[in-house]
Amino acid sequence: MASAPSRYEADMTVIHDPLTKTVLVSFRGKIETLGPFPDKTTAIKEAEEYCRSKGWDG
Repeated sequence: MASAPSRYEADMTVIHDPLTKTVLVSFRGKIETLGPFPDKTTAIKEAEEYCRSKGWDG
């Protein structure tokens, strides 16, 4: 797994699972599984959008 972009908050984690095509998002103490998505790029974008909807300004 690549390290998180520096723009992520200290407690923000996004992990893509290529087998299930889902993404695990840990943000401000809550963990969610999103997906499935057609590819990793889409999964990461959707995870980041989820965090934006919860207050992340990245």
